[in-house]
Amino acid sequence: LTKIMCDAMNRDIINVIFGGIKVPAKKEGAAIDDTPKVHVEASVDSAASALAGAKSVVIVPGYGMAVARAQSAVADLANALRKADIECRFGIHPVAGRMPGQMNVLLAEAGVPYDWVLEMEEINPDLENTDVCLVIGANDITNSAAEEVEDCPIAGMPVLQVWKAKKTFYMKRSMAGGYADIENPVFYKENTEMLLGDAKERTDELARKVKEILAG
Repeated sequence: LTKIMCDAMNRDIINVIFGGIKVPAKKEGAAIDDTPKVHVEASVDSAASALAGAKSVVIVPGYGMAVARAQSAVADLANALRKADIECRFGIHPVAGRMPGQMNVLLAEAGVPYDWVLEMEEINPDLENTDVCLVIGANDITNSAAEEVEDCPIAGMPVLQVWKAKKTFYMKRSMAGGYADIENPVFYKENTEMLLGDAKERTDELARKVKEILAG
């Protein structure tokens, strides 16, 4: 399992065991960006409207979904979208959660069919043609800094490119960083909105509202 996780993070096994994730020292003379960053918060109603009006949706689950035990609510939302002929699939990062395969197991337990669930390499090429991407409790595995910031602690780590979707909603408890404790630039991109709160409560509300709109 350790080897699988190291490969997925593009990191050497010795570095992971003995080094951990370390923030590199600032380069001398490097400019510090103190510009205040502004994020946009979504409501359940606005997120539900976007989902119900989409033709294609990708859901990216993470550790936050597992902690909130929101997998059944997530499956309910996916089923509601599928019944309305909206393409709904799941994008899974190899190390999402705390062990490889954790998201796959949780979704299977919630009754999500295997053919709805795609690995990162399969789903990434489709994200730029996706209407809505809904990220549920995932952070580092969707952090664009891995591709955009050269001296970032997770630089080079393969990530789910959720920012390429036409619209991206992040469902998180707060704006705090993930396990790597670094800022996620995706939170502040023009096509991103934050739906803050408990993952299960928010997903339950979202599923109810989506069903209401689609039945409308």
